[in-house]
Amino acid sequence: MATLILTAVGTALGGPIGGALGALAGQQVDQRLLAPGPRQGPRLGDLSVQTSTYGGDIPRLFGTLRVAGTVIWATDLIESRGTSGGGKGRPRTVTYSYSASFAVALSARPIRAIRRIWADGKLLRGAAGDFKSETGFRFYPGDEDQPVDPLIASAEGAATTPAYRGIAYAVFENFQLEDYGNRIPSLTFEVEADQGEVAIGAIASALSDGAILAGATPAVRGYAASGQSVRAAVQALTDIVPLSLTDDGATLRLGLAQGEAMTIAAGEETERRRIERSALASVPDEVSIAYYEPARDYQAGLQRASATGGPGRRADRRQLPAALDAGAAKGLAEYRLAALRAGRARARVALGWRRAATGPGALARFDGVGGLWRISRWTLGAARVGLELTGMAGGAPIEAPADAGRPAAAPDLPHGPT
Repeated sequence: MATLILTAVGTALGGPIGGALGALAGQQVDQRLLAPGPRQGPRLGDLSVQTSTYGGDIPRLFGTLRVAGTVIWATDLIESRGTSGGGKGRPRTVTYSYSASFAVALSARPIRAIRRIWADGKLLRGAAGDFKSETGFRFYPGDEDQPVDPLIASAEGAATTPAYRGIAYAVFENFQLEDYGNRIPSLTFEVEADQGEVAIGAIASALSDGAILAGATPAVRGYAASGQSVRAAVQALTDIVPLSLTDDGATLRLGLAQGEAMTIAAGEETERRRIERSALASVPDEVSIAYYEPARDYQAGLQRASATGGPGRRADRRQLPAALDAGAAKGLAEYRLAALRAGRARARVALGWRRAATGPGALARFDGVGGLWRISRWTLGAARVGLELTGMAGGAPIEAPADAGRPAAAPDLPHGPT
């Protein structure tokens, strides 16, 4: 409209040259008045953040393990608005970016360090401690004297902010969400709770506050203990590894069911020995153990042992919340298979009071009969000691040749300047 008016005015005042100048001026006015409105970038329709379940367990971590944490505090998502473009008739573009601040609990036991961090399977923090996305980061190891986080205190009030003492957690401040679809990603952490491997007995001792003493037990690379009791926390391990809990009247000791076995002579049995063996078809012919494989960034691994050399029809499947090498997991599977087959045998014997000091967990052999037995039950009667024994696989679990599989590791590339 302004082009037509100013062209006519210019022509009337200055002829053809005035009309051309009026047309140019009118075009500039029309571009300013009739330019299209700014284009809106994508926005989030729902600004809710990732939440956690009330009453959920926070595991106690041992060794080194990759775990997903529990969000214990978070702010609303923060929306930032920016414009670009515009001028000379081009529309302006309005863009929106989002960030969030939140805290993630990792362990109900103090830890040493946080190594790598993954977000939606992509590496967020590299082995050198460098972050691939912009964020502020603070780590609290779970000490009993750790301070209150200043960001949480500024949002919640210093008087009402807990320090989460005894809980190891990490705080992300202004975590930029553009690389993750403008949402809080699913985070997993490589956590080092103890340096090197940790023995199963040491795990039980720590969980029981020293009430259980650690004997000679196998070690794992990492373990996540959860449950309402020490038994529930270590049951996944004790179901696979041959362990015995012995009581000497003063202390409890957890150790391998091994050592020198006592020999039961036929002449000292006061009653006829009874041995029962269930059918071989009553026990599994394949054992599989699911675990975490450190060689593949702690992704889930699976090792099998089969009595037939192929897929078994009766499988015993175990999930072990532990980090193991492939050879160690394969050795555990083979040992459990041998233990299940040996455990088909049950024996009952009656001895004199001379054997009254023998207790559950001790190993025994019958004079002249092959095989190793473990005492599972002890009873004291009139002039007799009754023992119930279970067949045992000899030795202890040993590593077996196994392949960890091809790693699918996220590339740890340096983030260039931005």
